[in-house]
Amino acid sequence: MLPSHRAYLALAIPLIISTITTPLLGAVDTAVIGHLSHSAYLGGVAVGTLIFNTLYWLFGFLRVSTSAFTAQAAGAQNNDQGIAALMRPLAIALLISAVFIVLQKPILLASLQLIHPAQDVAEQAAIYFNIRIWGAPLTLVNYVLLGWLMGLSRVKATLFLQISMNVINMLLAIVFTQVMHWNVAGVASATLIAEALACVLGLVLVFRSPIWREWKRSGKRNWREWFGASELKSVMATNLDLIIRTACLLTMFNLFTARSASFGTDQLAANAILLQIHYIMAYFFDGFANASS
Repeated sequence: MLPSHRAYLALAIPLIISTITTPLLGAVDTAVIGHLSHSAYLGGVAVGTLIFNTLYWLFGFLRVSTSAFTAQAAGAQNNDQGIAALMRPLAIALLISAVFIVLQKPILLASLQLIHPAQDVAEQAAIYFNIRIWGAPLTLVNYVLLGWLMGLSRVKATLFLQISMNVINMLLAIVFTQVMHWNVAGVASATLIAEALACVLGLVLVFRSPIWREWKRSGKRNWREWFGASELKSVMATNLDLIIRTACLLTMFNLFTARSASFGTDQLAANAILLQIHYIMAYFFDGFANASS
């Protein structure tokens, strides 16, 4: 039986509020940095954000596919598969983030070489990158936790998790930049701390969920079945289309920012603001996409 319009909106509206906090956070960061003395700060954050968007968005399937597999398991009332839908992407997230941290210097050098910003912008982007890269495991694990909670239709939990992370990030960014005068390092540090707190909170929500507690009581630990070659192959095959789709989007954003950087620091900073407006619109409709999933 298909859900009614009222039931769909009851799911979609909280998810819209949840997802739109992400670009609003970026808008606040942009506003905070934009009030500093030099446009190189805003340009550095724009370049640094582009690098991380490229790294993280390419693996956005960790959230989307986790929601789908979890929802299927919940609909079938199969707790074991529900836990497997959490464990598999968690293992993938930790592996990917470990690669990012090990290869952080080559990633930064290659990114700056590709975008080729002005020297002062590159210096600020490096400051931003060198702090935020340590949050790679936190970000990707948060993708999985959020996707898993969404798959269980834990709308209030996902809303609380997203808003809490973004409010903390906003407040810390203002304190670190306007009060402590850490500039770009302050924005990056605020994001890193907020991601850490969100990860801890997300794990608490998972451990307190009925499906987790029932699985622990059952004593079942089907590790070999969860991480068998055929199961992992099925997961990656499902996600391949999502990776291709995301790669196309990221190519467009990268070309836009790289071209902006070639026109100078002021143009790069201005286009960073325009991109924030685009993100707000895109994430608004992403709430409907999550509800449909």
